[in-house]
Amino acid sequence: MNLQAILNHALFQNLGWTLAHSAWQLAAIALLYGAANASMRRASSQARYCAACLALLAMLALPAGTFLALDSSGAPAQTPARAPATDYSAPAPANGASGASGASVKSHARPGEALDGGEAGAPLRLWAEERFAKLLPWLALAWMACVAFLLARLAGGWLLNRRVRREADEASQLHGYAGALARLRARLGVARAVRLCRSALVEVPTVVGWLRPVVLVPACALTGLSAAQLEAVIAHELAHVRRHDYLVNLLQSFVETLLFYHPAVWYVSRRARAEREHACDDLAVEATGDVLVYARALAELEQLRRQPSSQVSRLALAASGGSLVQRVQRLLKLQPARTAPRAPAAAALVAAAALAFALAGAQGAVASRAADARGRARVAKPEAAARRRVAVTFVALPMVNTSYTPRAEKDMRKLLASLRAHDVSAVGFVNAAQLYKDGVQDESRVDLLRMWLDAGMELGSEGFSHPNLYGTPLEDFKQDVQRGEYVTSQLAAERGARLRYFSYPFLNVGPDRVTKEAFERFLAGRGMRVHKVTIDNWDWLFGRAYADARRAGDDETMRRVADEYVPYMERVFDFYEQLSRDTLGYEPPQVLMLTANALNCAKFDELAAMLKRRGYEFVTLDEAMRDKAYRQPDTYTGSWGISWLQRWAMARGADFRDEPPLPPYMQQFDTYSKKWQSVNAEKK
Repeated sequence: MNLQAILNHALFQNLGWTLAHSAWQLAAIALLYGAANASMRRASSQARYCAACLALLAMLALPAGTFLALDSSGAPAQTPARAPATDYSAPAPANGASGASGASVKSHARPGEALDGGEAGAPLRLWAEERFAKLLPWLALAWMACVAFLLARLAGGWLLNRRVRREADEASQLHGYAGALARLRARLGVARAVRLCRSALVEVPTVVGWLRPVVLVPACALTGLSAAQLEAVIAHELAHVRRHDYLVNLLQSFVETLLFYHPAVWYVSRRARAEREHACDDLAVEATGDVLVYARALAELEQLRRQPSSQVSRLALAASGGSLVQRVQRLLKLQPARTAPRAPAAAALVAAAALAFALAGAQGAVASRAADARGRARVAKPEAAARRRVAVTFVALPMVNTSYTPRAEKDMRKLLASLRAHDVSAVGFVNAAQLYKDGVQDESRVDLLRMWLDAGMELGSEGFSHPNLYGTPLEDFKQDVQRGEYVTSQLAAERGARLRYFSYPFLNVGPDRVTKEAFERFLAGRGMRVHKVTIDNWDWLFGRAYADARRAGDDETMRRVADEYVPYMERVFDFYEQLSRDTLGYEPPQVLMLTANALNCAKFDELAAMLKRRGYEFVTLDEAMRDKAYRQPDTYTGSWGISWLQRWAMARGADFRDEPPLPPYMQQFDTYSKKWQSVNAEKK
């Protein structure tokens, strides 16, 4: 799997949107915290510390909730289903005759009819929106790389602290201070055993560990501080132990690692550390009873740390944390330069800048939704997108437009891997004539069907030679269907299954109602149901152009065709979602018909990501067709092979609705369908 296929996976799409939304989410939390912190100026340090910790917790929880919501629904609320804004119009064909791949040939929209309601800036807006969406997976990849590096650094710091803690052995313990340590533990209510050790690896007293904490004291502190001052500093470290600050600091560092990119996180985290030190200062003063001694001890520590040599990581908690000058001024209730009131304002400016950045990135998407809601661009309503379902089916198995070299097996493996990755249980309809080469059954082609079944997928039938019932006598058509089941029914039986679905070639149900009903009675007698397709499309034409370019070694055409494909499919879904609501009053579980070709093998990950972004979850064909919509009257017959949504609408007296046309670039390849139509017209 190449890098682009990996980036097209729903994980990267959802993660990218989560990071984009986190820009304004974290900024909003920082704004709220800044306002709360300003209003709590007279509150205790512990209260302000709790407020900062709650803000950090919210900063972690909100993006996590966003990611989970995207992962379960596939559609962020701020991400509209993009409607086409460019009129890809072309002359309407004479009829809806079908293409040779098994998907019905579609009629072009009349100029200005299917895609009206756009606005002057729509092309630029859509260009910006698509580029923004394409950048999101790369943003997610960059974030993952940075987090991996920062986690490695965090793990290194944790290992370093473990080494420091291991070196604090019995010989380094300060037994002379055992009485003072016990007395301070009793005053502070520290029940756990705490060791007090000398260490050459720290420059100021530091606590390391949570379950079995160790207070490390440098030799310079033993000589540079008086006994009373040293006891006051040790009381500060014991306050950290009592409050479980080592564990909280570890979790705080983890939050900083995940959200490293946002200045609001660093602002709140810095305030949490400062308030934590203030709270421990208060407990230390309460335990020793002499604020002047403790203030002088902090001043001495400031001198001791002017030439840093500490080897412990920031996971450890030192008495020198934060601004010692400000801590001394606070303890002595002096009036320092009033920097605190500016901190919330600075945070507000940073947060506002981040919020503006996020809104600017999403502006195109939001504007698109508003414009499309005013026009006739057929965008799904939010309430309709609450829970969308789609069953994925493939026609023309084992693989159309291929030479059945090892490349076909590679394509099939890639497709199956993508289906499994997105938890798709698909039905594949077999064009049995493709299983033969020069009249002899080709086992390499049959093996592709075995791979399909072994992956947990289901097989269906579309006959042997893929005949069109409109121009084929009914009895001949029945014989072709029976012949087409010879190999596939055996393969299914080997796995304890049977063929349950039949897909009309070209979606053509016959020339008249009598023929249609007679054939469907024949199917029912064989225990088979009709494959009722609601999302019909031109994917076969894209696939044919892609395959021709691949055979010719034309990488540029392959790329252009592939780039046009998923945006076109999104316009198709826009159309059928609106047709569903107009015809049925709701969106039923859709049945998507795709062609088994190299293009769908290469692009299914991206197609699935688009569907999840629109709010779809994948269901089986059985689940989809249990919906009441599939029991709607279906009286249409004729030369066109069309979606069942069109049939249901026409049964209610509506006219055939023109479907999304091909993009301009793809219209050059429409000679395939035009040639087929001319041949069909001559036959008629």
